[in-house]
Amino acid sequence: MTFSKFIAYILGIGVLAVVAIFSANYVIDPYSVFGTKFFPEYGQLQERYLKIEYLKTHPEFNTFLIGGSRIGVIKTEIVDGYLPGAKTYNLTLSQARPIDIEKHVEWLERNIPNLSHVIVQLDWAGEYGPISPGYALMNESHPEISGRFKYGFLFNFLTFISIEALRVKVGNNNSEVIGSFKYDLGKGYWSHPFLDKKIEANCDEYVANEKSFSSDNIHPTKLNSELLAKGLSSIARIKGFLEKRNVKLTVFLTPINHHQIDSIDVKDYERFIRQLVKFTDFYNFMYYSKLTKNDCNYYEASHYRPVVGELIIRSLAEQPNNRGEIYRYVTKASVDTHIDFLKANYFLKE
Repeated sequence: MTFSKFIAYILGIGVLAVVAIFSANYVIDPYSVFGTKFFPEYGQLQERYLKIEYLKTHPEFNTFLIGGSRIGVIKTEIVDGYLPGAKTYNLTLSQARPIDIEKHVEWLERNIPNLSHVIVQLDWAGEYGPISPGYALMNESHPEISGRFKYGFLFNFLTFISIEALRVKVGNNNSEVIGSFKYDLGKGYWSHPFLDKKIEANCDEYVANEKSFSSDNIHPTKLNSELLAKGLSSIARIKGFLEKRNVKLTVFLTPINHHQIDSIDVKDYERFIRQLVKFTDFYNFMYYSKLTKNDCNYYEASHYRPVVGELIIRSLAEQPNNRGEIYRYVTKASVDTHIDFLKANYFLKE
């Protein structure tokens, strides 16, 4: 083989490899950004892109749930049933941090003409900060939020290959698992109907086989003062620009599973609560209660089930009460009492 033929051969292989990557990403569409539907069941949605694209042509919503993936199981029809006049969309954003929430609320403020209520879920503050996403590109912001060129954004999804994302998309279209993960893009929420059936059929067996409930998988998450300050600054800005438009803001702390509460240092927790209440009143579900101590309320130690979502919305619809059944409503006036409660509650973990 001559040198020129060898070079042509190598270049040909390179071109074929590039074409193969482009074709796999377009046909399989692991993040569903191209809408090709060769594999109709969702894999890992690029929520930040798809939801903004959907809302651009559906401006009729006036109430929005927003936060990390945990809030994603709250059904919008439940919210509409409890909150008079609400037409709700669940703008859950996988692995969202306060800055992500802030950017998306700003977009809502600019683009949703009838915006009247934003419900923000905040996770434990020890999770604020840099993260390594499970899927590359999953946390890229929509071009209208980031300011990037739209086709440059999509080109990244065409050229980058993630074996894990491709595997999940194809795997979710296997005849044996179709329907195990459901996502309603028109309402914004997700569910695991197969897991719900397993839990309801035999919760004890499910919990015993779910490794995330083991104490061996619980690791302390310490606060970082700088990242905490940045996160709370986002909350302050959200509250500020929503108040100017007379849009109601409701903030609540996630009812994380008791195994995760175990990992929180009580002094860190007090610091978080005292800092947050300086900027906004909020509902706190993040402590030991009959809700958080019942593993049957969770798919695993990180994500609660839809039944919990309904309990949250029912609580938010009540007149704020310092002593709700599964929450405490925290204000500047009640924060000292609330801290005393949390310190006493900390000893209920056993």
